Amino acid sequence: MIPKVCGSCEQQVLEKLASLYWAWVNADGRRRAYKQKVCSTCMVEHYAKLIAGSQDPVLLCPACGISTADDMDPIYLSYYMPGMPGGQAEMPTCGACAARVRSQALRGAQPLEDRGVGVGGPQPQQASATSVWDSLGLAPR
Repeated sequence: MIPKVCGSCEQQVLEKLASLYWAWVNADGRRRAYKQKVCSTCMVEHYAKLIAGSQDPVLLCPACGISTADDMDPIYLSYYMPGMPGGQAEMPTCGACAARVRSQALRGAQPLEDRGVGVGGPQPQQASATSVWDSLGLAPR
């Protein structure tokens, strides 16, 4: 078997890597998406607690446990581990934890193309045809 390199710890491993697909919206309103491949050790060490914590129906940050009902910076994750069915997590992270989780998620990650509306995670607001004309001062009758 050919060794693979974990995107997170950068160690060579002989196991199949988990595929993680991350998405979030930056402060400027632009959706970002990334693919990261990680070893089982990094999956457990960095992400298992977050995934488990995101299953709680109460809006609590899965990293620190504070309420995010009034101030949330969500992160969306689709994950595929070898030999297991895929899963999804919607993480209602607080701002401070979102920055840390995103930083870890970017390690060894590859940016994905913006595939537009209807593809996992939050979507940017689309202007309607009427609002575009309104913004030009040319409202249709």
